[in-house]
Amino acid sequence: MSTDYGPAAWAPAHSANYTVANRESTYPINYVVIHVTQGSYAGTISWFQNPASQVSAHYTIRSSDGAVTQSVREKDVGWHAGNWTYNTQSIGIEHEGYVTQASWFTDAMYRSSAALTRHLCDRYGIPKDRSRIIGHNQVPGATHTDPGPYWNWTYYMQLVTGSTPPPAWSQTVDNSTSGRFTASANWGTSTYSSQKQGTDYRFADPVESSDPAWYKVNIPQTGSYRVEAWHPADPGYNSSAPYIIATTTGNQTVYVDQRSGGGGWRNLGTFTLAAGDANKVAVSRWTGGTGLVIADAIRVSRV
Repeated sequence: MSTDYGPAAWAPAHSANYTVANRESTYPINYVVIHVTQGSYAGTISWFQNPASQVSAHYTIRSSDGAVTQSVREKDVGWHAGNWTYNTQSIGIEHEGYVTQASWFTDAMYRSSAALTRHLCDRYGIPKDRSRIIGHNQVPGATHTDPGPYWNWTYYMQLVTGSTPPPAWSQTVDNSTSGRFTASANWGTSTYSSQKQGTDYRFADPVESSDPAWYKVNIPQTGSYRVEAWHPADPGYNSSAPYIIATTTGNQTVYVDQRSGGGGWRNLGTFTLAAGDANKVAVSRWTGGTGLVIADAIRVSRV
């Protein structure tokens, strides 16, 4: 186990991948840098142990359950930021997943990482704000984009600072909810699958053109919301169905394999949504996947 952070396992990086130091005597620790691995938890830890990688971060967080592994002692300088000054003054935290796939950023991961960041800020006197808790993309000269557009900074900082979350709120919209679902005549109606939500669901062939089915949601106030989708599963349904979420920074797309995982709520991610009653989630027919695209139900919950 880690001697720096009790909840973390210890899997040391190769000595060729970091610089031995005596922080904070040799360098002050002023930043926490948030990364996304672009790979698996185990693969990232293994890569830090490969002398050919020439990279390392202090901690890595697992998506499924928030498990933490430390690979570089906090006193030593990890090679993670791509900027020597920031390397010397920061702790790097990697998060399992991919910047283009929101589903990797689970609540367990957010909470575990925020607890670690809060601990680091308290230990080293780092202000708990976005000037000192930064993404890799914010490091001067950075060529990386992580943690990317799906990383929910609002929710993460709320967890880090321990601020009071907003009151619970959730809204479910089915394809049959009056005034809340719109789709063109190209979308058929089916009762075939017993995994459906409500009395029926909609389906359409995939095409390379814009013909989305939209769900209208009345968002009470601008903030962070978890978006989930319900669909029946079948081998003939789409292998990469695009769900479009209308966020405050533009539309974001999450792809779902509708051949499996049906009959329950599937987390598409956490997004910042604007207040107001408007189309917020869509299922698009524009996909390179094969099989019928399914539009059944969505659920939006404040977090």
